[in-house]
Amino acid sequence: MDAQIAGDSSNLGTRIRHRRRALGLTTAEIADRAGLTADRVEHIETRPFALTGAELLRLANALDATVEDLTGPRRVVPHQPPLAPSLEPMRREECVVLLSAGTVGRIAFNGVDEIVVFPVNYRYHNDLIVFRTAADSTVAQYDLEPVAFELDHIDEGMQEGWSVLVNGTLRPATPEEATAAQVTPWAGGTRDTHMTIEPHQITGRRIQTW
Repeated sequence: MDAQIAGDSSNLGTRIRHRRRALGLTTAEIADRAGLTADRVEHIETRPFALTGAELLRLANALDATVEDLTGPRRVVPHQPPLAPSLEPMRREECVVLLSAGTVGRIAFNGVDEIVVFPVNYRYHNDLIVFRTAADSTVAQYDLEPVAFELDHIDEGMQEGWSVLVNGTLRPATPEEATAAQVTPWAGGTRDTHMTIEPHQITGRRIQTW
């Protein structure tokens, strides 16, 4: 069985898209060369995906490239036109996929004297964000209040990235939510208090170069 290679359109997918366009080929033409469907190629270029080693090798051959060309550090091609960045909103469904795949995000809320922002390990389960904290922490006392949660990814080499923003209400997690989420915090100390963010709005933006 082929190993699954986790990918994201801000890195490997973008390299595939840039290489295809440099060759002047359509997604259908690359799909035909690689023995894939055009929908599959479009998905790989634009959305989060899992790619088998065989698919990656076939795509590299179809693009007259090596696997290292597609997965290694970005190379500057002489006389290549400058990339044009585009900031686009993401659909809620895409944001949910990214939230489900992530494990570390940032929570922001109004503290006593200032806005507080810090990272947390979390799980997105049944449309809820669940994380663990210490029982005496400030956020553990922040019951039924509005909070913001952010998850993002930046590819400095490609000058691309995405950001997902969740606005919602914070409350203690139920025992069922805590058990189902199975969150393991990286930070030391006792963090046995589970908190839940109920999303009211999920939005996202993505910067892509074309």
